[in-house]
Amino acid sequence: FVQAERARLGLADQAFEEYYQLTGRRYSRVMTYRAEDADYLILGQGSLVPSAEVVVDYLRETRGIKVGVGDLVMFRPFPSDMLGEILKGKKAVTVLERLDQPLAVDSPITREVRSVLNKCIENGRDPKHLAYPELTTYSISDMPAIYSGSFGMGSRDLQPEGIIGAVENMLP
Repeated sequence: FVQAERARLGLADQAFEEYYQLTGRRYSRVMTYRAEDADYLILGQGSLVPSAEVVVDYLRETRGIKVGVGDLVMFRPFPSDMLGEILKGKKAVTVLERLDQPLAVDSPITREVRSVLNKCIENGRDPKHLAYPELTTYSISDMPAIYSGSFGMGSRDLQPEGIIGAVENMLP
């Protein structure tokens, strides 16, 4: 299974590289904006991302909050390897999804993210014998707090103040 998963991810990465060679536009399974030094991260897809990037610039400039954006370009196969690296050591991440699943434990992306982080913790229990060799290892202190939210219900656009509220919700 692990080998088949790596092959699928390898094909996706190869396709993105070929697209770059043809067009000059670089894409990846997960793209980030100002995430390298961020303490907090907004993770989402699609129309959320450009708005979140503008809000990140605003919050960094006006409030000094180190926040970044993770753009989940690809949902299947889920980019677990990349997310494990990107989320490691963050204080918190808010997953914003354009849907709500009443009675579900979490929305789909949030469920996947929790699974990745838990597998990284499992790897950290015995780094010499990784249960999930495609993933990084976490100690418990590497694990960010996870928040989730939904937007766009009733076809309403997500406004910048909604993203600011999501970031403020992550703060101590």
